[in-house]
Amino acid sequence: MTKSLVYNLVRNDLVPADAAMFKEVYRTKYGKVRIFKIMGVDKESKKWVADPKNRDCDVEGGWYCKGQYPPALDTFLKVKKDFVQLEDFNKKDEDTEYQQKYFESMKNIQKNKNKMEEKMRDRRSKNEL
Repeated sequence: MTKSLVYNLVRNDLVPADAAMFKEVYRTKYGKVRIFKIMGVDKESKKWVADPKNRDCDVEGGWYCKGQYPPALDTFLKVKKDFVQLEDFNKKDEDTEYQQKYFESMKNIQKNKNKMEEKMRDRRSKNEL
């Protein structure tokens, strides 16, 4: 997790972001919102993104355009795994092993909670005697 970009950027100065890669350009008064500029972006990628021919808009010159990444990121994007919610019934591949572990840990939390509630009831009943 410590290799995660988001994890390191939101730790709020506990671990400073790599200054060669990120520059904080805006921070709200209490630091709840922080905006970073990515440094060292490839000039060819910037040019590709700026070209209107590479925009996938609903109509010509329209305001609604689906996001696209420059071709330089293709190798990275082929191995990525998108975030999905557990309740997403439209997803094609399942992550059943992860879900089983997650729900098993939730059962353990519930068991521990039930044990603590039982102990508290016992203590209360002993104090009432």
